[in-house]
Amino acid sequence: YEEHHVADVLCLELSRMSPEDDHFDAKTTVLIENVEHHVEEEEQDWFPKVREGLSRKQLQDLGARMIELKKTAPTSPADPLAQKSARDAVTA
Repeated sequence: YEEHHVADVLCLELSRMSPEDDHFDAKTTVLIENVEHHVEEEEQDWFPKVREGLSRKQLQDLGARMIELKKTAPTSPADPLAQKSARDAVTA
């Protein structure tokens, strides 16, 4: 949860900055490191637990649901849904 929160905040901040800003590169580096760590943690720790806890059918249903949700998920920090998520993270 906290790693998602940090990523949301950094994405919001970066969307409001110019690449020439003094802090842009540092914030981008922190975001990349955070996401890489989070992905590694999910792949090594969480996904194996999910595979153990759910049946093949449940996993297929979950995958199908994720494919459907992806159609309406934000794809850019400028997307209003992405900005709402980031604002919610900042005010949480």
